[in-house]
Amino acid sequence: MGKTTCFNLIILDESGSMSSISPQTIAGCNETLNVIRSLNEKYADSQRQLVSIYVFQSGNDKSPSRYLCKNVPIEQAKDITDKDYRPWGCTPLLDAVGSTLVDLRAVASTHEDAVASVTIITDGMENSSSEYTWEQVSKLIEQLKELGWNFNFIGANIDVVKVSRKMNIDNSMAFNASAKGTSNMMDRLASNLASYHDDRVMFEKGLDAEEKIQYRKQRSKSFFRKEDEDENSPF
Repeated sequence: MGKTTCFNLIILDESGSMSSISPQTIAGCNETLNVIRSLNEKYADSQRQLVSIYVFQSGNDKSPSRYLCKNVPIEQAKDITDKDYRPWGCTPLLDAVGSTLVDLRAVASTHEDAVASVTIITDGMENSSSEYTWEQVSKLIEQLKELGWNFNFIGANIDVVKVSRKMNIDNSMAFNASAKGTSNMMDRLASNLASYHDDRVMFEKGLDAEEKIQYRKQRSKSFFRKEDEDENSPF
C-alpha cells in the first residue's frame, strides 16, 4: 500500500497591520514547520508530508501575494525569515483562499490517497479581493470538505466565528494581536496540528479509501481543543 500524501497549507495574512507581530508570526510558522518535520519522521513508513505557505497582501507591486513554498516535501522546506515575510498593504483574504485552494485541489487530485489541512491566519477583515466572492469560497470549501479536507480559521480583531461560518469552516480560534498573544496562538496551532495527524494515522489503520474519507470528515470538525476554540480574551 502506498503512502498517504499530507498537504499542509498555511494561508497567512501579510497586510500592514501584521507588522507589529511579524517576529512572532515568523517564529510561529517555523515552529509549525518543525512539527511537520517531526511528523514526517515519526510516520515515515506510511505518510509523506508536504507544505505550502502562501502570504497575501495587496497594494505592493514589489511584494504581491505569493507562495513562500508550494507543495514542498517538508524535509526540503526552509525556515522563513524577515526577508521572506514583509507586511504591507491591504487584505485580499478571499482571493488568497480561493486561488490557493484551486491550486491545491488540482495537485491533490493526482494522488491516490491525499489529505489536506488548510489553516488561514489573519488579523483583519477582507477588504481588497477582486477575483473571488464569499459565496465562491464557501462553495469551494464545502466541496473540499466532502473529500475529507480539514479547514481552520484563526483571526484577530474580527468576529472569527462569524467569518469562519461565512466561509463554511467548522474550526475557528481567536487570538490577541500582541506579541504574546501571537506566540501563544502559534504554539496552539502547532500542537493541534500534531494531534490531528497523530489521530489520523492511529484511526485510519485498516480503513479502505471511503472509510478514510468518512473518518477525516468527522475528525476535521474538531481540530482545536475546546480551550483553544473558546479563547477570545487577551493572553
